[in-house]
Amino acid sequence: MNVEFSKAFVKASKRLSGKMLDSLRRTIVEVKAAKGIQDISDCKKLVGYRNIYRIRLGDYRALFTLEIEFSGDTIFFQYLAPGKG
Repeated sequence: MNVEFSKAFVKASKRLSGKMLDSLRRTIVEVKAAKGIQDISDCKKLVGYRNIYRIRLGDYRALFTLEIEFSGDTIFFQYLAPGKG
């Protein structure tokens, strides 16, 4: 899959370090290698939204939209934020 990042996502990812940064890198590699949304681990569709998903990264959540195009699917990572609690 094609992967793109918002400015907010890039800015938030620069604040990560250690295990969280490694986890984010592994997740991005996994998303790029995925054939479909079902191949991405810890990925869930958000209820009430169209084409918006989240991936759990420890205490953080990466929110993204899935844009389906004829040339290939593009995942656009929009936000990276701490999860609940």
